[in-house]
Amino acid sequence: MFNAQGKPRYWLGTYDAWHLLIPIALIAVLGAWVLSPKPVAAHRTVAPVLPPLTPSAITQPTAGSTLPVRQFNAIQGLSHPQARVFLFLRQIPNPEQLLAETRSTTNGVFQFSMAPFPPGDYGFRVEAVSSDGRRAPSPEISVRLMAEPPPAPTKKSPTSKATSKAPAKKAAPTKPATPKQSPPAKKLQPAQTAPKQD
Repeated sequence: MFNAQGKPRYWLGTYDAWHLLIPIALIAVLGAWVLSPKPVAAHRTVAPVLPPLTPSAITQPTAGSTLPVRQFNAIQGLSHPQARVFLFLRQIPNPEQLLAETRSTTNGVFQFSMAPFPPGDYGFRVEAVSSDGRRAPSPEISVRLMAEPPPAPTKKSPTSKATSKAPAKKAAPTKPATPKQSPPAKKLQPAQTAPKQD
């Protein structure tokens, strides 16, 4: 139990019991870890449950329709209620461009009034942006616009047909009428008066 100097073998001053330092160090580390302040766990905030985003769609004109230019005057559809609705135009085969913006009603209905378009093939799509920033794009629809057909000739009813009149026949030349000769006037003779009787 004692060394040559008469000190206990576990006396640290002699350093001959160095193996006792290992458990002491472990106990010190463990104690420091237990006694150290733990970080406060952050409270997790639960995101509010948002209503589902209504998908956007163009309902009129229908996809793949062919219209005369004069009949194409509006684009209508449905989207998320009270959202900003952007209309994109693509003149096939060119890339698309932003054409107009409107706001949907409380029922989600939107409408764009269209200016006259030249004949051609067009692609239209909308994208609704809700108040919380969520986006709902619609599929693209294609529309073909045709030039106005020439007006059809109006058929006239048989009664309204212009009848070609035959040239009026000229009356046969008449000889100038010779003045009728009246019988010679009788000469008036002086009236014979009867002699007055006294």
